[in-house]
Amino acid sequence: MSSKNAWYLRCSADEVGASAVLVGDRGRVHLAAELMEGSVLLNEDRGLTTATGYYEGERITVSAFGMGAPIAAVVMHELADLGVKRFVRLGTVMTVGETQLGELVVAHGAIRGESTSASYLPVEYPAVPDFALTAQLEAAVRAAGQPTRSGIYATYDGFYTEMFDTGVGVERVADRYARLAKVGVVAADMETSALFVAARALGVAAGSLCLASVAGTTNEKMAHADRVRSEAELLKAGFTALAASAMPAGV
Repeated sequence: MSSKNAWYLRCSADEVGASAVLVGDRGRVHLAAELMEGSVLLNEDRGLTTATGYYEGERITVSAFGMGAPIAAVVMHELADLGVKRFVRLGTVMTVGETQLGELVVAHGAIRGESTSASYLPVEYPAVPDFALTAQLEAAVRAAGQPTRSGIYATYDGFYTEMFDTGVGVERVADRYARLAKVGVVAADMETSALFVAARALGVAAGSLCLASVAGTTNEKMAHADRVRSEAELLKAGFTALAASAMPAGV
């Protein structure tokens, strides 16, 4: 056993895979554990529920971070320090523009509207995913026959001030969504740009695939049963992409 345990995740290098999935809801970790073979629960401290198991032969660690860029970056940073090389964020986003509820949305990049990424690399640095891993995510979603869309995300810190209209904040949320849609943004979340930039700084690959579960302009939500079913497909697509990415070229 390694003597080095991650500060918050409380697991060691020999307990994690080379691939990892980052989710917000810790309930998705338990769902992921059911989809994997030989899964082992490693941590539940602070709600950072973490488990490792196998999917199509690839050892994958799944960690929950809760909400927001700061803690998502902490979890990625600790797993990268333990030796994880590939990360996929699997979560939910709010629709922007033509994006429809129930679509699985692959990020081609993200507007850096949060503050965490600036602590890793200067604001001039683009928030872009690993392109090979992103291609695997798109292939996995297509193969599963799920409704999908690819494009640019916008990532923010303030849910009730920048993403959900409460009348509080420096810009009307409706105006923000209209401005984003006009320049082709397809989704809004609270983590993707920070994870893309942190991954580049840490020297690891990252992609983001999320379920469009809430309409940005109306706050309409997916029906619960549809959301549960789609989240299972989301996890399977992410696992499939990570397993394919781990294969040697030409296999």
